[in-house]
Amino acid sequence: MSGQNAFDLKNISEQAYSETSGVLDQLNLPSGVVRFIRGNKKTIQIAAATLVIAVVAGSLYKSYREQRLESAASDLSAAMLTDGEGKSGALQQVAADYSGTPSALWASVELGHEAMKNGEYSQAVEMYTAVRAKVKETNPMFGMLTYGIAQANEAAVDYSAASAAYTELKEVAGYQDEGYRGMGRVFEAQGDNAKALSVYEEYMGTFLGENTNEQLKKSVQEKITRLRLQ
Repeated sequence: MSGQNAFDLKNISEQAYSETSGVLDQLNLPSGVVRFIRGNKKTIQIAAATLVIAVVAGSLYKSYREQRLESAASDLSAAMLTDGEGKSGALQQVAADYSGTPSALWASVELGHEAMKNGEYSQAVEMYTAVRAKVKETNPMFGMLTYGIAQANEAAVDYSAASAAYTELKEVAGYQDEGYRGMGRVFEAQGDNAKALSVYEEYMGTFLGENTNEQLKKSVQEKITRLRLQ
């Protein structure tokens, strides 16, 4: 009778099973747990492998994300330092290459600023509006973008849109003054002094407490007095 082949598949399986059984016995696990592990060995192995893959994949994605954010910030910085006509192109490249990153959003904001400088007010409104749609109202950028939209519309003599933006702006924390003054200015530009006066009087009611800006308050009071005399 030939000797037992050490490489026989059945023999290997029996050895593996024996070794596994021995390890489980040495762990002093409850018999119920041991039976469960032996009965669900393949399922447990698959679950463990899936967990390992998920952890590794998560780690790799985190590393990739960090590298992408660093590259985006670096390219944005370089684009901001670009002079002349090449600046807009560089900013557009950052916005396209790093979509979904803070740097891409800021590149789009800067494109809006460039449009404002060049007198392209409609394009500025489009850029500011597109970026604002991607941020929450609690984001500090929201107020800044709303202000940009209001200014661009005012510069384009689209007073209806400018008034709507300034009305919204006065409800944003930190931009109340810009909202009220913008609304009053737009109504005056339209020759609607009654509405302008109403806005300034409402604005005057916000100057309360010890931290009131007395110089600004005086300026608003002068506007009210001037409009009442007209």
